[in-house]
Amino acid sequence: MPRKSLEGHPKKFVVQKYLLVLCITVILFGSGLLVGNGIATKKFNTLQNMGQDLRTDIFALELQQEVIKSEPCKESAVSPLSEQLYSLGTRLDFMESTLGTDNSDVVSLKEYYSLLEIRHWLYMKDMNVKCNRSNVLILYFYSNKNDCPQCEDQGFVLSYLHDKYPNVMIYSFDKNMQNVALTTLIKNYNVQQAPTIVIDNQVYPGFQGRSILEPIIEPNQTQATINNK
Repeated sequence: MPRKSLEGHPKKFVVQKYLLVLCITVILFGSGLLVGNGIATKKFNTLQNMGQDLRTDIFALELQQEVIKSEPCKESAVSPLSEQLYSLGTRLDFMESTLGTDNSDVVSLKEYYSLLEIRHWLYMKDMNVKCNRSNVLILYFYSNKNDCPQCEDQGFVLSYLHDKYPNVMIYSFDKNMQNVALTTLIKNYNVQQAPTIVIDNQVYPGFQGRSILEPIIEPNQTQATINNK
């Protein structure tokens, strides 16, 4: 009786082994795609919801400005309004960093938000005069076109000042945005570069550290304390 050849069995085992590895790889890869798509979808939905929330909050803030015009010197109404404006700006910055500076929703929201900022700035300027207030109103012009290496550092300095001094209000504008109101503001103050800061109609081009800005701001703190007594 001829002997059965055993040479085919190792080859068959190797083939089965490779097929098993291939199946496991396909399953893991497919699971990874499903999980990745699920995370991406969830992230996209979250950002969509944030965009809608921002639109709603911006509209609410605009209406709130109209409401408090009836009592412009009521500090209890103005302070929360300013904080809400600052909070909206922070959330909009997050959307911009996540979706990109050229995202159409981000650009649209930024343009509308910048108009709301200008409107609030004009209102606060008027309130400083009519209500004898000493709010420090800072216009900050930046660029996100990778041509302003110090803009991020300038933003940190201004955030520090806003947190430290309760009567400091920061209005941030992307100087590359195209709308008539912002363009007029840029021309009025002859903003040529980013960063540029404007305080009490005084223009400070280039990066401005705490050692420069705090001496400008601090005298207003004494006056604000006197006015609030």
